[in-house]
Amino acid sequence: MIAAVAMTAALLTMVSCNDAEKRERISREQREAERKADSAALKIAVLPTMDCLPIVVAKELRLFDTLNVDVRLRRYNALSECRKALKDGIVEGADTNMTFYLLTAKKARLSRISQLSDKMIAADRDGLSKKMAEAAIDSMLRKKQHVFIVQVEDLNVRYDMLQNGNMDAAMLPEPYATMARKIGAKEISLKPYYKDTVKATGVVFREEAMKHPDRQKQRALFDKALKAAKDSIEKYGAERYVKWLKN
Repeated sequence: MIAAVAMTAALLTMVSCNDAEKRERISREQREAERKADSAALKIAVLPTMDCLPIVVAKELRLFDTLNVDVRLRRYNALSECRKALKDGIVEGADTNMTFYLLTAKKARLSRISQLSDKMIAADRDGLSKKMAEAAIDSMLRKKQHVFIVQVEDLNVRYDMLQNGNMDAAMLPEPYATMARKIGAKEISLKPYYKDTVKATGVVFREEAMKHPDRQKQRALFDKALKAAKDSIEKYGAERYVKWLKN
């Protein structure tokens, strides 16, 4: 009797071990399959900005799925993170179509460029927002006035610092610029100052990645879905979809 019980226990242990090994094997296979699928997919870095809205809309409306192209979005909150992901090969493409606005904090009571002397402007470490801020204050620098451009990469942090008055001004894209206006921030027009700056536009792709024929097909389908998304935004309005930027 004791021997039978011991044998039964041993069999149950063996079955349990076999089941655990099987689950682990299946789990490894699933992880490997997902890794391969992710590697083959077209990965795009996006920010929670209006410039990236068409890409997000195409994803949420399953326009990529309709065209049978696997596009996966990598969401970041800083342009520097997008650039790094592109440089490190984590993504094949990134949206660089950034439009910035110079907003001043409500309690700072600033409405003119000349009032920014000895004030702090939050911007990227490098890139378009910094170039635009530098161009905007260039005439002031000639008069020996000083404006401090402070590196604040994360757009959410940059907006919060402006809202809380930790920064006198900030370079913000939409929809952050509109959010700032709604809480009393004042916009200083940059048009007279950034004529010499270069505005990066559109989705850029890693040249090396795009040499492969499969990637070229993916890009063509990506562009097709993006056009359909832009048509939908134009038809129904951006307000209908802007909530998706935060997902």
